[in-house]
Amino acid sequence: MCNRRAWVKRPQFASRIGFKDTPSGRQMEVNIMNARNLFKVLAVVLMASVIGTLGFSSGAMARKVCADGSYPPCNTEGETATNNLSVPLWVTSDGSVISTPGGATCSANSTPTDLVPPTGTPISGYPIDPLAYYYVQGIHKWQAPCATWDQANGQVEVTAAWGDNLSGDAKLKVGSPIRVELVLTENSTVTRQGFTVVKLEPAALDRESSYGILATDDGLGSFSATESHRPGKPAQGLVTDIGTESFSATPTDFVPLVYDSQAWLTIVGNDVVVVDEAATAEINATGKVVYGYNLRVPSAGTYEITYTVPNVNITAADAGICGGQECSLLITVTAGGGNGGGGGPRR
Repeated sequence: MCNRRAWVKRPQFASRIGFKDTPSGRQMEVNIMNARNLFKVLAVVLMASVIGTLGFSSGAMARKVCADGSYPPCNTEGETATNNLSVPLWVTSDGSVISTPGGATCSANSTPTDLVPPTGTPISGYPIDPLAYYYVQGIHKWQAPCATWDQANGQVEVTAAWGDNLSGDAKLKVGSPIRVELVLTENSTVTRQGFTVVKLEPAALDRESSYGILATDDGLGSFSATESHRPGKPAQGLVTDIGTESFSATPTDFVPLVYDSQAWLTIVGNDVVVVDEAATAEINATGKVVYGYNLRVPSAGTYEITYTVPNVNITAADAGICGGQECSLLITVTAGGGNGGGGGPRR
């Protein structure tokens, strides 16, 4: 009886040349199969290499864009390691420890440093407004005024604001990171100039987006029509030629923030001291000085977060129990995974 399945089966190389059932023929079949598998592996590796080189993600094959707007490989030369201070700042202590967060330059007395406008060539092509130009955190440099509070005038009075994820309705979960943030603002009506920093990629996660200051044409240059100047981006229509324009950033009035370099953070829950250490602060993506801590708790329950700031006087807060030199907030952490209310730059 004819074996149709065997008849239609693709003949192996060794059978075609007449010695499939010989020892050398069987070895040849094995060698050919190994070679085919090797070629498949090499093809997969090559494809992954090409995807990585071109900067595509492994998810939706979205093209990665470098910080300067170009496509990979990215040029990191000249990028800054920290964000620029964009909101004016008072630094305070008892005089024994004086430090500034994020590498900001502050005067050693109560006379603030000058407002330093952005330098460099602004960049266009960001989703917030592809035809507008922006000075970008991590690429350009600028700084808001910063000075040391004179304790001879008494302690600086401040208001306190907790991170939105803590004072809002975010679900805090065991095992997931919980971002703890506190911002201190001088309780005053006196303002100083800084710069408003905005999120440039509205659809992106806060921590993955670029942030920057709108660059405005000061009218000192001429105009010509050309394509977008964001490096590596496709043409996005006719915009003014940055090479023949002069740009600047318009300052904004802010009530200064306050940083006490001797602040302390304590977090207690379920009769366990989870954190008891010097509080650290950073300059976030919007250019504000923020006390911050990435918290993970071992079990569900209620936790009390307390910042002690010995060189300020807290007069008000948006949540919790705050006054004098302490500000405390109770949070409830439930069992199970979740995003932890990781949060982003403060409002």
